[in-house]
Amino acid sequence: MRKNKSKKLNNYKTILIVLLVLAFIVGGAGIGFVVAALKNVPSIDSSNIEAFAVSSSIYDKDEKLVDKLHGVENRDPVKLEDISPNMVNALLAIEDQRFYKHIGIDPFRIAGAAVANIKKGHTAQGGSTLTQQLVKVSMLDPKDKTLKRKIQEAVISLKVENDYTKDEIINFYLNTVYFGDGAYGVEAAAKNFFAKNAKDLTIDEAALLAGVIQNPYKHSPLYHPENAKTRRDIVLNAMVDFNKLSQEEANKLKEKPIKIAEKKKSKDKSYAYQSFIDHVVESAIDNLDIADDSSKLYTGGYKIYTTLDTDIQSNMEDVYANSKNFPSSKKGSLIQSAMVVLDPKTGEIKGLMGGREQTGRRNFNRATQALRQPGSVFKPLAVYAPALEKGYNPATVIDDFPQAYKSSSGTKVFENYDHRYRGLISMRTALQYSINTAAVKMLQQIGVEEGYKFAKKAGISSLVSSGSRNDMGLSLALGGLTKGASPLEITSAYGVFANGGVYVPPHCITRIEDSKGNVIWENKSKKEIVMSPESAYLINDMLQTVVTSGTGRNASIPGRQVAGKTGTTSFNVDVWFVGYTPDLVSSVWMGYDKNDNMSRVSGGGNCAPIWKKVMEKAHKDLPTSKFTRPSNIISTSIDTKSGMRPSNLTPNEFIKSELFNRKFVPKETSKVWVMASVCPDSSQLITDNCPDAVDKVFLKREKPWSTSGFSGKLKGIAPEDAKLEVPKQKCLIHGEGGPKIRLHGGLIDNESAVKLSWSYSKATENTKFQIYRSSERNFIPSSQTFLDSSSELEFLDKSIKKGEKYYYRVIAIDTETDLQSPASNEVEISGTNSNNTEQPGNNVSLKAPKLRYQIKDQTQVRLSWNKPGSGNQITYFVFKSESPGFSAGIDTQIGKGSIISNTSFTDTSVESGKTYYYKVIGQDANSNQSPLSNEIKVTIRNNSDNDEAEDGDD
Repeated sequence: MRKNKSKKLNNYKTILIVLLVLAFIVGGAGIGFVVAALKNVPSIDSSNIEAFAVSSSIYDKDEKLVDKLHGVENRDPVKLEDISPNMVNALLAIEDQRFYKHIGIDPFRIAGAAVANIKKGHTAQGGSTLTQQLVKVSMLDPKDKTLKRKIQEAVISLKVENDYTKDEIINFYLNTVYFGDGAYGVEAAAKNFFAKNAKDLTIDEAALLAGVIQNPYKHSPLYHPENAKTRRDIVLNAMVDFNKLSQEEANKLKEKPIKIAEKKKSKDKSYAYQSFIDHVVESAIDNLDIADDSSKLYTGGYKIYTTLDTDIQSNMEDVYANSKNFPSSKKGSLIQSAMVVLDPKTGEIKGLMGGREQTGRRNFNRATQALRQPGSVFKPLAVYAPALEKGYNPATVIDDFPQAYKSSSGTKVFENYDHRYRGLISMRTALQYSINTAAVKMLQQIGVEEGYKFAKKAGISSLVSSGSRNDMGLSLALGGLTKGASPLEITSAYGVFANGGVYVPPHCITRIEDSKGNVIWENKSKKEIVMSPESAYLINDMLQTVVTSGTGRNASIPGRQVAGKTGTTSFNVDVWFVGYTPDLVSSVWMGYDKNDNMSRVSGGGNCAPIWKKVMEKAHKDLPTSKFTRPSNIISTSIDTKSGMRPSNLTPNEFIKSELFNRKFVPKETSKVWVMASVCPDSSQLITDNCPDAVDKVFLKREKPWSTSGFSGKLKGIAPEDAKLEVPKQKCLIHGEGGPKIRLHGGLIDNESAVKLSWSYSKATENTKFQIYRSSERNFIPSSQTFLDSSSELEFLDKSIKKGEKYYYRVIAIDTETDLQSPASNEVEISGTNSNNTEQPGNNVSLKAPKLRYQIKDQTQVRLSWNKPGSGNQITYFVFKSESPGFSAGIDTQIGKGSIISNTSFTDTSVESGKTYYYKVIGQDANSNQSPLSNEIKVTIRNNSDNDEAEDGDD
């Protein structure tokens, strides 16, 4: 409250009188000194009195205070009516009993202090009023005790008294002064020392605080309780002199011991709601645009109203504090984790965990700041949800079988984590079991750009669209991202599904008020439609299948609709579970900070149980709700092998009811089933020699599966539903005309391998031979008994166990026409050679050559090896490929035009910048072959890199 003009004029007259008194006191030179002092007076803006640092307050969703943010000064300003009169009386009694009588300076006290200073020979003492003390701590340097500063203090004090009422000045003082132990202002001091508000202070408590002001450390009740009691009693005596207490009352109060409230101690120095508060701080700095001076957040007295649900957050903290909820970590490292819970309808973050075993403030928040590989949790975002938007449906059929894709480094084959390939499956099944091959094929069908755009619209901001490393490739389907994604953004993106296709940006603050209660920032998130309600409902239904009968079963909550997706990246570096109900969506991530692999850790096995512990409690008091089903969602029967309407040939076991968007219900009839006549004895296609025939229904793919280009463990695989297909072979029991293969075989190398050889009169350069092996006599060659293929008239099987009995057959295939021969005779190989077909050669055992290399001038590779046996007539065959683990055969053999009889060979057909793989095998004059040598890797560098030769036996 500002005072009237007449009083202002009177006070200026008083100022002149005081200055004359000061000049008289300091002598003849005093007038000049006073004038000089006044030249350096700070800009007299008494409003600076009100500009003290004020702690900011953080409130939860119910607007209950949960934390205070303060810098050096922990201050909580209050109005004078919210301060106990006991505090005012105690303060005035000890500091300024004439406060309501003087004009900001007290001439009598000034004169007395000046005389004392002259007697002592220096200016070290003064009789400051309460107003002068306020000016000193708020506008001047409190350490400066010179006469010059006292003159400036006096002038400013008069100005303050002229601009404010006495009550306002004492209110400012009690909100400004330091009480020790980090408490600025009487409200902070009352809470700090007595755990109460300033309005509830008793007389003895007020006296204690008033006494502390003179020297907050020396009179601290925490560190010097005896000094504090002595000083309190002095204040009580002063209150008697000030007629605010009787001597008898004072004496009784002096007998009371000092009782300081116990502070809550934390064993691990962690803070309640720590991760959430950290995110609030970061968000508030961003929302207020004060990143250049973030200290304002701690001194501006802001009131920050958040979305925090303390029940959910507390439960999360309890779960994360229990190490039994997490897998064992490597020595010296800790498997970290992050979790987010938010409301998909509003985007409000209800709870957030940024890590395990964190202490202190402003930690690295893995929930918001860590970018991790999302793995399979990205499949719904980048593949299946955008596919639904483009008209595909849960019944859409994808062939779960590997396929070679062109890439910048050659070809890329995506494999399934369980190494199963189920064949023709629906999109629902592909998502249910998190099948990689199907996700990649579906992304290829809809286009990578469509998957990228959908994930971007759903809030994944870290995606990269250009540059040498970007997210515009098929790896997007499996969550193989350039930078990764944060748990918060993954959670929010899944919120699109739970919210019927609408994206609401996640936020933790609803509004921010300044110290005077004015709203200076308010959340006004803009919602964005990402997908139709029909597509959202379908993806929700598909993801419920993941939880009810797929990889996310550990997240099931009885009586609740739960949808979700697990995710485990290569080598178990990152594992996830993201799940949601119609009410809440949450994600759990685990992994080491340094991207180390984890042992026996998975999203379904480790993240899903944590998700359930938190979410089950979070839903405890929520009414049961269900995902809203749009009117355009209908169900109809389909053929699960085609995704179309069942035909009259569709077997009953492949007819199921499925949900559809009415716009995209299939109208065509299934064409994947055909009728074929087979021999009842062999279940293979009939020949003219078969005595009988039966008609059976078989599966016929529109696009046949192929293993072309596969190597290693993928070589020879077949889809699980290949057994349903029309047989490729004619009856092998009754046979048919034409040349047959004559097969021979026997044990070699001390019965550690089987060598097979055969003759075939119709062999051409297009002929390849498929070798089949079984443990049962009279077996029929099939995908289950396929062993390997060869372009030669012999094969070495080193994958046998001693003492076991094996049966072999060979089939010839023309690679141009796909026509195949009848199967060969069956060869039985048992533990000893006595029962085996006569084998070629004299059974001399050759050892595997040890292969080495030397690069010369980066233009040629010289290969060398040791002799595999003692015979003199050994011929060698050298093989080369650009793929590791390749098969040694006629198509990979080099040097075919010459006979290699020396233990070395030079390959001049190499290119700089490429990597090659080599193998060698030896064969003596009796056709005894050695095992394959070791495989070596040779990289030809660019000529400019290094001209020196290098060698090795990699």
